[in-house]
Amino acid sequence: MRSLILLGGKDMAVRRRAVRLLRARGVRAKDHLGEIRALFEWVRRTVRYTRDPYRVELLHSARRMLQLRAGDCDDMTILLGALLQSVGHQVRIVLVGPDAARPGLFTHVYPEAEYRGRWIALDATMPHPMGWAPDSPVKKVVPLRGRRRVRTGAETPTRKGSAMDAAALEGTLGQLPAGPAAELVAAVRQDGLPARDPRVRAVWALLRARGLLGSDPWVSQVLRRIWRTGLPQGNRPRTADRLEAALRYVAAPAAVTTEYPGPWSTAVVGTRYPYGYRYPYGYRPWRPGYRPPYGQRPWPPAYRPPVYRPPAPYVRGPRPVRYR
Repeated sequence: MRSLILLGGKDMAVRRRAVRLLRARGVRAKDHLGEIRALFEWVRRTVRYTRDPYRVELLHSARRMLQLRAGDCDDMTILLGALLQSVGHQVRIVLVGPDAARPGLFTHVYPEAEYRGRWIALDATMPHPMGWAPDSPVKKVVPLRGRRRVRTGAETPTRKGSAMDAAALEGTLGQLPAGPAAELVAAVRQDGLPARDPRVRAVWALLRARGLLGSDPWVSQVLRRIWRTGLPQGNRPRTADRLEAALRYVAAPAAVTTEYPGPWSTAVVGTRYPYGYRYPYGYRPWRPGYRPPYGQRPWPPAYRPPVYRPPAPYVRGPRPVRYR
């Protein structure tokens, strides 16, 4: 696995795919933590977890994983490690085992990426955000680079760092700061919410104060539903990630530029129509082939595109009778 990750990090096809993914996700230059997050989420959502053939331990290269997009924990570790290595991130491998009495038995593997001297766990096989690591009694860390010799001949180990858990990542991932918005996203992700929760009211008031309440109908619809009926406990990673991306600009608008492809961005609006057409629930851009979300009217009341109707075919009627 270590050799496959190192070879994949030097593969031009892997590097090209990593750069293409970062551009598609809108990650800004020199946003190293955003690069780690974007590549991790792509592997977690795109690659299907598939076991190896029966009684066969199969390892795929990073290029083969880009074509297959299916594999188990070691294949996802190879792919994610190669993608991170190709864009300049240091990666190491972590082996975990379930039995403390058998320290040589490992059943799971995942990579870790270094960010500012600390290591971030990246387990793409589980529906958890980056920073989450399985609680295992046995753990072994394997660096990609072994010990290196200096001029004096002594051996010095590679740089080490403490593992960064999910609680320590709360304020460093570019996520929401501490407040009602962050508590709401955390409750939506897993904990659940009762009906008429004060955190929903606080986020609603914050959106209204910023003038962004009607800009994204999905956010207002979700807040209304949670306020009326509540939310049971369960895992909702996609809904929480989308809600977090929508509320991130509200919490810290100075950190988001106009190129940010979020719900409050102006980059998606065309230059010919700077504010878009007026929709019943806010402004939305119009372009050929645009389909509004479910529940909205397909066109604004003030404008409807002309419908082409072919002319009726000419039918010659009966000849008139002439009397002489």
